[in-house]
Amino acid sequence: MEQNTSINGSTGVNNDSEWRRELNEFDRKLDIAAPLFIWIISAIEIPVMILTLVALCALIKSQRSASVFVIHLILSDLIQIICMIMRTIEWPPEVYPAFELYNIRNAYHYSLIAGLYFMACVAFERYLLVSHPIWYKSHHSLKVSCVVSVIIWFVPLIFADISDSLSFKHVKRSIACFIPYLIIILCFVGTRRGLSHAISLTSLKRQLILGSLFLVLLTYTFLILPNVILSLIFHNFPNMWKSLLFIRVHYFFRFLMYLNPLADCLLYLFMRPDAGDLMKSVRCCCRTDTHQNSTHSRDEHSRDSRATFACCVSVQNPASRSQTACSSV
Repeated sequence: MEQNTSINGSTGVNNDSEWRRELNEFDRKLDIAAPLFIWIISAIEIPVMILTLVALCALIKSQRSASVFVIHLILSDLIQIICMIMRTIEWPPEVYPAFELYNIRNAYHYSLIAGLYFMACVAFERYLLVSHPIWYKSHHSLKVSCVVSVIIWFVPLIFADISDSLSFKHVKRSIACFIPYLIIILCFVGTRRGLSHAISLTSLKRQLILGSLFLVLLTYTFLILPNVILSLIFHNFPNMWKSLLFIRVHYFFRFLMYLNPLADCLLYLFMRPDAGDLMKSVRCCCRTDTHQNSTHSRDEHSRDSRATFACCVSVQNPASRSQTACSSV
């Protein structure tokens, strides 16, 4: 009995040491891959976001206030990228105290929550444009959009712990991230139903409205929601941290969330005044390629059919071939 107990104890120690060794190896690779990935993504995202902001500001000058929420959304993404870059830098203790890293993490969560609510504002704005077009045209203006945007920047304070340097607890942070997702889903469903009754909108305008909502919903579902769910699971079930597979999945979706700013920049395409022309040009290119492919296939089919017919005729009339051969002799 004592021998079995010693064997089981040694097996448990060996498994624990093996798990710690794999975890240390994963942490070592993560310390190298994470900063490299963040810097590469930031080098791509920052120029794209700056160009998008300049283009959206040009739309504001033309009194297109529908792009105000997208501007603030990209600004929140820009703050997130700056926070990620600052967290990858190893600052000297005398220049960068240890408690400042905690504040940078809080700033990242603050801008992330604000960006999610700006996504919900974009979805709700599209819903009003379809379901209540008269009220939207009479009440919607650049001033109203700016006031709503300022209010949205204060919304994350509702879920923050003010007594603890504006920190975001895991449960409150998850609740703050789930609320915009529900708003986006309801707006998408309501807009899709309202488009069938919107007579004043052209088919191209309907596609642009539904396309922008679908992009917001797709971005949230695949780039943000998995990380929110896994973070909530890991911090409420600490035993999950003992599974190396779940840890790898968690960091995979965290890296995937860093691609969110690029997806947000695509909303600019739906706000452009010539967005309809872009869609028409893409359709024309697709139709031209399809027409060329179909014409090419019809030509090949006709040549094959003529060759098959000639072979059939030659097989069915052997006498004609012999007569031709005799005449040639």
